[in-house]
Amino acid sequence: ASRTAAAAMAYVLYDMHRPGAALDYPQGGLGTVIDALVKGVEQGSKQSKVHLRSQVETIDTTDAGDRVTGLTLRGGKKVIAREGVISNVPVWSFNQLIENNNARQKLDGLLNNTDNRSARQSWVKSESASNRSSIRTTRPSTEAEDDDSLFSKTDTAEQTGSFLHLHLALNAEGLDLESMEAHYTVMDRGLEGDGTTENAVKDGPCGELNMIALSNPCVIDSTLAPEGYIVVHAYGAGNEPYDIWKNLSRNSPEYKALKAERAEVLWRAVESIIPDARERVVMDLIGSPLTHERFLRRPSGTYGSATEDYLKDGSTPISNLLLCGDGIFPGIGVPAVALSGASAANSMVTPLKQWQTLDELKQKSII
Repeated sequence: ASRTAAAAMAYVLYDMHRPGAALDYPQGGLGTVIDALVKGVEQGSKQSKVHLRSQVETIDTTDAGDRVTGLTLRGGKKVIAREGVISNVPVWSFNQLIENNNARQKLDGLLNNTDNRSARQSWVKSESASNRSSIRTTRPSTEAEDDDSLFSKTDTAEQTGSFLHLHLALNAEGLDLESMEAHYTVMDRGLEGDGTTENAVKDGPCGELNMIALSNPCVIDSTLAPEGYIVVHAYGAGNEPYDIWKNLSRNSPEYKALKAERAEVLWRAVESIIPDARERVVMDLIGSPLTHERFLRRPSGTYGSATEDYLKDGSTPISNLLLCGDGIFPGIGVPAVALSGASAANSMVTPLKQWQTLDELKQKSII
């Protein structure tokens, strides 16, 4: 895929085509992955806990701005940091959390002079009759290109496209689930696209809403739906532009109409596997870039940072403030983000403590 990490793609291609290869699904659904991550944080004797509905308003620092002291939550509650703070907010939101001017000076040589900064965008809206957007084939430049401060890097990191989702609950009566796969990839306009060119970019596998992923997990885990029913999820990953949605109100008729219009490609993907899917619908939900933006607090509903703009690590000019998440190497996806979080956590302890912890985990047969 254009402008993606070659090493990651090479490994995926090898892993998925080796003898005996299989596509892994979490038994019990995606919630079990979340449960496992929470268990990883909360297990042990340190009384660590994951707090929900605790929005962070600011990352607090000393007056000199050389160390972080904790967090202030919405509502004013303070959380004191014993060692430091690891922030996993989207990189474009990081700037908003730092209020102390001395700390900002360390993170941004221009100190509040950020008017000329905006996130790079992977997608360009076309002015042609098709009104179809196209993905950039080269990294876009910005006016702040020569500014090497951390805030400049986080503020202007390129945002990949967003998602379009179709979640379905279907009556499975008469379906031969044993003959069906757990996952499909459907090319709506074919691998080569439809032959059109937008912004000098030829349509293809990376074109707007061309490659559609379809998950059908009930064929390997029947507990995900009541007996006689299945759940299906069709989505375009990172290939739905945000611009066509950004000025819409979520409660407006225009928004609902656009959701229905844009989701037709997802319905076609489902119907290529289950032709009478619409007649089997018990429940259908459409998720848009605005859904991502609201519920996941993702700026512009973005999938994450483009490969070229990953921060090489989570270090910052403030010694006990570290970053992790999909804007930091190795990038997008639960395994990659978990790895960047573990790397940041490891940076908070000495090598000796890391070895002791690994020995404890081995003794408990956790690793």
